[in-house]
This record gives sequence, C-alpha cells and structure tokens, in this order.
Amino acid sequence: MQLTALVLPAHTSDGFGSPEGDVLARLGGHAPQQVEDLLDQLLRCRLLAAWQPLREHDEICCACQRDAPSNATPGR
Repeated sequence: MQLTALVLPAHTSDGFGSPEGDVLARLGGHAPQQVEDLLDQLLRCRLLAAWQPLREHDEICCACQRDAPSNATPGR
C-alpha cells in the first residue's frame, strides 16, 4: 500500500489524475484486482481524498490529499 501511495501522486497533476488501473497495479506491485481495495485503504488513512473507477477507459479518477495527516500510516 505504501508504494501505491507514492505512485498515485506521480501520476496526477495538481493532486488530480486518472491513471490506468493496470499501470497502477503494476507499479504498485499488486494484482489488478487489488487496486480498488488499496484505494479504499488510502481513503480510510486519509491519504487519498476521493477516487472513482472510469471503467470505459480502464482508468481511475482520483484526488490526492493536499496535506496528509501526521498520524496517517499506510499499511497499519
């Protein structure tokens, strides 16, 4: 999950973006089926502001948090 948290900002512009799901999975070292669960975990940690699948393009529309809370620790 930590790697996915780092990959997302690299694929967004000004905190918003729509990376392809399979690219996000590959760069994060996960199976494509795990991406949605990982994004939900990032939401719960408040490292991601919002996300939504764009299934017709196999992309994920996401908004990264501007300032992550100091106690947010992915993977815990």
